Amino acid sequence: MCGISGISNFENKPSFNVGKTMNDAINRRGPDDTAYFQNEIIFFGHKRLSIIDLEKSKQPMQSKETGSILIFNGEIYNFRELRKDLINLGYSFETQGDTEVLLKSYDAWGINSLKKLEGMFAFAIWDEKRKKLVLARDKLGEKPLFFSVVKNYGFIFSSEIKSFLASKELKENFSLNFEAVDQYLSLNYLLGQTTFLKEIFSLPPASYLEIDKFNYNNLDLIKPKNYWALHNFFKNKTNDTFEQASEKLYNMLKQSTELRMFSDVNNGTFLSGGLDSSAISFNLKEINNHKMTAHNIAFNEEDFNEYSDAEYLSKRLNIDLISYVLPNGDNLVNDFPSIVQAMDQPMSDTSFLSTFYLSKFSSKKSKVVLSGDGADELLCGYDTYLASKIKKFLPNNNLLKNLFSSLKIFLKPSISKISLDYKFNKFTNGISYEDHQSHILWREIFSSKEKKNLCKFKEKFSSNDSILEYINNKQKLVSDLEFFDQCIYLDLTTWLPNDILYKVDRSTMYHSQEARLPFLDSRLIEYLCKLPSSFKFNFFKRKKLLRHCLRNKLPKKTLKKKKSGFNTPIGLWLLNDAKFKEMSYSLITSESMRKIFEKDRIEEIWNSHHSKSFDQSFKIFNLMCFSQWIQNNKLEHLL
Repeated sequence: MCGISGISNFENKPSFNVGKTMNDAINRRGPDDTAYFQNEIIFFGHKRLSIIDLEKSKQPMQSKETGSILIFNGEIYNFRELRKDLINLGYSFETQGDTEVLLKSYDAWGINSLKKLEGMFAFAIWDEKRKKLVLARDKLGEKPLFFSVVKNYGFIFSSEIKSFLASKELKENFSLNFEAVDQYLSLNYLLGQTTFLKEIFSLPPASYLEIDKFNYNNLDLIKPKNYWALHNFFKNKTNDTFEQASEKLYNMLKQSTELRMFSDVNNGTFLSGGLDSSAISFNLKEINNHKMTAHNIAFNEEDFNEYSDAEYLSKRLNIDLISYVLPNGDNLVNDFPSIVQAMDQPMSDTSFLSTFYLSKFSSKKSKVVLSGDGADELLCGYDTYLASKIKKFLPNNNLLKNLFSSLKIFLKPSISKISLDYKFNKFTNGISYEDHQSHILWREIFSSKEKKNLCKFKEKFSSNDSILEYINNKQKLVSDLEFFDQCIYLDLTTWLPNDILYKVDRSTMYHSQEARLPFLDSRLIEYLCKLPSSFKFNFFKRKKLLRHCLRNKLPKKTLKKKKSGFNTPIGLWLLNDAKFKEMSYSLITSESMRKIFEKDRIEEIWNSHHSKSFDQSFKIFNLMCFSQWIQNNKLEHLL
């Protein structure tokens, strides 16, 4: 696990100083070693977090056979299998890690090697023979990679946006992307290749770029190419029965967990006490009676505290559990700039705070952790699936929406954990969209109407056009599928990479910790996509198949536990914690925020929350993170 950055310039030798500055900015991703490579065309910077083959496997790594250079962030879980194949082809190895295997896989199979990789990765290879720079990213988007073209500097890339902003020479070439701000206000994350800076782009999951002397300085010519198409796996359904699918899921998850156990450092798990993390913890314990430590985050606020569930399971499985109490709002005030810096770009999923502190505390004990993320997207674990199911039975018209809106008066406002009134309001707002659009926009923070009232530049913020266009284009690829397969596909290509995986990567890597996700084994995903959605979900039970395959493995209490999420008591802190309240108000009403947002409307949102008329915590936190990001990076001039 590492941080990577680089420059490619076919006219002028890349600037070492700019490259070093970029690389230094991502030191927390890999504090164990720093190294560079430079020739007349490329500069590579690498920050290493040593997990496998600690003394060797240094990067940048050069192939003795071809002269190609590799920098790599991530893990190739099937590297031992690939190593055997390469030895059979005549290749020899000097190290015991996955880096050399990845480099020689490219030597042997070129771009086709991407299809053979099982892992999480983002890498850059300088192909010496073809004089090309190749960038690639893993199938689901677990590891990040960003790129841009800057005049006089050429093609630049890095694991994080902060690399681009660290260099004064580069920073002056970037401008704020108002389309990104618009998406963020609605979703709390960004879609596709979009970033908060117009000139910087995210490399999509399951794609690669090839950079040569003909396109290195022209973004219009740089087009990502896909090497794996998730939507294809939904179209060839298996004939397996529910029982057969249950057995296969159990075995495949166990195999995936075992693959992700391999490391030369201490590992453990994140254990909330919910079904997904419990499944991973059970597998780890079962495999060779693996000694492990489970980590849990607890809260002083009772509605949010799941410690008792984690404690119960740890005792049943006889595993060590370490629980950490999240500081209250006042105690994290001093940390907030660092928290937003860890985000890299604004993302206002409040569970980021929980994951941030869980990683901060647990990284001292476990350099590698396994987590249950990804199961909800694959197995219909969210309330959004129930909402989408209900909507399918309702006519789509304004009369119905007005009826639901009028029923709000009978629900008492609450600031508790994802309360009924909050869910009802989200449902009411979402029913006016097309079915597949609603599934993504159930989670909407600011509606189109709210953005129009909030933002000063109405023409830039008054609609969700870019969001709807993106969702529609994704849906077209699967429009011939059963509706809930469409929903699963949309979750796997929007919410999962851009919220869940983004959150996991940034919070863990900021604390120099590696998170591994057994549910995201591509072979497991491909199989689950071939199963009917009825195996995964009905009105009464979500994640049916997972619960069934673990029925004789986990306690009934764990199996029956409803999903509660990993949310943080932001709403209560805004009401009760004086320092947090003061900081929050200062951020959302700052001078920079008043440049693009209506102060009166911000005040209305604030007062609505503090009068307990409605839970506005997600809106307030959304604005807080954006404001803090602007301050952290001194971007006020872009507003």
